[in-house]
Amino acid sequence: MPAKKPAQWNEEVDVVVLGTGGAAFVSAILAADQGAKVLMLEKTHQVGGTTAFSGGIPWIPMNRYMKEAGIDDSREAAIAFIKRLTLGKEPDSKLIDVFVDNGHVMIDYLHENTPLRFEMPEGYSEYYAHLPEALHKGTRSMDPVPFDLNTVGEWGPLVRQNPVFPPLTLAEGGAVGGIDFAKLGERMENNIVTMGRSLIGALLKGALDRGIDIKVSTPGTELVLDDDGKVIGVVAENADGEKIFIGARKGVVLASGGYEWNQELIKTFLKGPITHPMSPPGNDGDGLIMAMEAGAALGNMSEAWYYPTMQDPTFEYEDHVMNQTGGGRFGPNSIIVNKYGKRFVHEGTTYNDMPRATFEFDAAKLEYPNEGPVWMVFDQQLKDKTMIITMMPGEEAPEWVDQASSLRELAEKIGVDADGLEASVARWNDHCDKGEDPDFHRGTTHFENILGGGGNAEANLGKIEKGPFYAVPVYAGALGTNGGPRINEKGEVMSLRGKAIDGLYAAGNAAMSILGPVYPSAGGTIGPGMTMGYIIGKEVGSKAAREI
Repeated sequence: MPAKKPAQWNEEVDVVVLGTGGAAFVSAILAADQGAKVLMLEKTHQVGGTTAFSGGIPWIPMNRYMKEAGIDDSREAAIAFIKRLTLGKEPDSKLIDVFVDNGHVMIDYLHENTPLRFEMPEGYSEYYAHLPEALHKGTRSMDPVPFDLNTVGEWGPLVRQNPVFPPLTLAEGGAVGGIDFAKLGERMENNIVTMGRSLIGALLKGALDRGIDIKVSTPGTELVLDDDGKVIGVVAENADGEKIFIGARKGVVLASGGYEWNQELIKTFLKGPITHPMSPPGNDGDGLIMAMEAGAALGNMSEAWYYPTMQDPTFEYEDHVMNQTGGGRFGPNSIIVNKYGKRFVHEGTTYNDMPRATFEFDAAKLEYPNEGPVWMVFDQQLKDKTMIITMMPGEEAPEWVDQASSLRELAEKIGVDADGLEASVARWNDHCDKGEDPDFHRGTTHFENILGGGGNAEANLGKIEKGPFYAVPVYAGALGTNGGPRINEKGEVMSLRGKAIDGLYAAGNAAMSILGPVYPSAGGTIGPGMTMGYIIGKEVGSKAAREI
């Protein structure tokens, strides 16, 4: 339950921000620039949250870097595209306009007032470029330029790192043109970072330059409400486990991530399981729980940023086997099958779309036949040319990869129906011979061959015929959840009665997604989160201080 006002605050500030991801830092910087005294509280011992762990690529229509690169965009085109994807499932259509109108302004502000810089990733395009409403030249996704982490001093080692991502930009990291290993070594030696670490490093520098106080290992646990239901502070635990009361004269911003590591909340709200979250451990829905205790209305709660996840069981991160993006499902010589050995999905659609097929319910058998794990089955041809999880082409298959000389033997090893698998592969191979996939339309969407100009039969259809045959499990994963407190155009959290809760704001994965169930392209979560952080920071920072 929310806490009551203490006899005395341990500390008083104007604005308390829970979290240190992209939305959190932008809100803190903007609030400070309105003259507010800001305190950021981070639950873990590192800063950056899911944003630092990610590619750090915001998706922002009409941004300045697009214009510099000669990529045409317009307000009307961006809104039409987003609404084509949401199909009316967005929580509040007005917030789509708010995002499109303010996102590029936010980027301009950060460009002019912080060290944060981006570039357009050459050769990269939008995920849904095959749709008539989509952007057909270039992308709205911005790639953070390399950042010198030495400039933040002792904070540098505290910026969270994804151990899979090398210090290369989106284009440099092999997405376009291969990896420059000399550049990689030079950056590692000189502490130059890219992607999510670059984004957070630059925002961290902006926050430190403003004197914003940041406390790590200090989770917020409860909101403090006055007798009128106004949010006037938070209860937190310091690094010694002691309870501290922090007053917020202007407001509290929830930007502490989603709830993908909280199985109880997942079972309560989502339409299917997330067994293998891909964000850093610790996104347990703290902000969501605090908002519910304060009487918040909720929005978009049945959705998440889904991802079909794979694992190398020998690769650990923070005492967990790390859930990874995998590889191979886009190209030829592979299919994904359920426990009956049957294909059930277009394997090469976007990572947010493909897992939706796992929610299908069989009303005759009264089961979810595609519930994970499902299996990516492939042959030696794919293994010889594609990196799959951590398995490199040309290397011996590790012990954790199931393999067999025949499909029937492979099916028995992985526990799927052998007759079904053999029939599925035979049907797939027949489709490959004919150059089309009438079952699920492989080779027709842009994302499945995003770096080669879009899906086509040559790039995406290939027979599974050369043994040995392999299989790796594909799990129900997510980059994060995207449901949370319902917010208005100012980022204020709304009550169950439809009124703003005085002093409470939410952004990023700690709030309902502005875009509802859709992930429009790379950075489809970071862009809207940072934009709402910008709006919130201006709003809460400029408010009159309250007596607390």
